[in-house]
Amino acid sequence: MKIYGQKTIEVVVDRHCDICGASVMVNSNGVQLEEVGELTANWGFGSKMDGITHHLDMCESCFQVALSALKEHRRSIVMFDDEQDLPDENFGVDSSHSTD
Repeated sequence: MKIYGQKTIEVVVDRHCDICGASVMVNSNGVQLEEVGELTANWGFGSKMDGITHHLDMCESCFQVALSALKEHRRSIVMFDDEQDLPDENFGVDSSHSTD
């Protein structure tokens, strides 16, 4: 025998960039999708930030700014090191999830 009842669930209806405040939701054929970049860190034992967790949601524009800053930082670190490559357009790209 089936017994029916009502259930209430929470769903994400909007999500905002923690940097600029813009919504990261886009409408694709009437469906709301989250297009968001995330920067997350969980610091553990031995770290100077032990027990601290960081999480930032970013719109595509702010994510590109953050990625550019990280590329530039990497470039400044390895600039004179012949054993390490300078970052290129694939810096940070996860090739295991490639759409090719």
